[in-house]
Amino acid sequence: MRAWPAALLLIVLGGCASLPSGWPFRATPEQAVAANATAEHAARVRAVKAWRLAGRIAVQRDDQGVNAGLDWQQDGARFDLRVVAPLNGGTFALAGDDRGVTLVTPKGERFAAVSAEALMEAHLGWMLPVSGARWWVRGVPAPAAPVSQEYFDAHGRWTDFEQSGWRISVLDYVTAGELSLPRKLYLSQAGLQVRVVIKSWE
Repeated sequence: MRAWPAALLLIVLGGCASLPSGWPFRATPEQAVAANATAEHAARVRAVKAWRLAGRIAVQRDDQGVNAGLDWQQDGARFDLRVVAPLNGGTFALAGDDRGVTLVTPKGERFAAVSAEALMEAHLGWMLPVSGARWWVRGVPAPAAPVSQEYFDAHGRWTDFEQSGWRISVLDYVTAGELSLPRKLYLSQAGLQVRVVIKSWE
């Protein structure tokens, strides 16, 4: 793992002779209501193209970790993500869209790459798949990628799911305007755990 600047360091296959009894299965009224609630929730969240969150992020990778402030603005594919280092360590500003990404360090150094992941890995020592995480931080899977291991609460909101090699767990929701959005969530991958606590939504 690339060392952080000192100010940042702390963060069934089987044959069947016959079809099962009761085939084809039909959803119970309760299951149908839950499925409708999930679909409506996802549609409302995904319909919002421009948003902003502010909070904290804690990253643990191998034996190193970091805590930092997080400010994330999104407008369609365009994003502006700022990681604010503790102890007056300055701000890493990451901005871009589907065409490319730039990173500005606290020293004013500017770097460019095709993907946000490459820049974050090279200069922060960890990364988030921004194209997927822009959906995950709002508690919904990215619409264009397969999703598995889905679990929901009584309101039809996702509490856990797996997508693109990541496990997403939403621990708490908060009402933000007319939407129900995460307040606390974990994103995890082999050897990397990311905890996000969101203080405000716009």
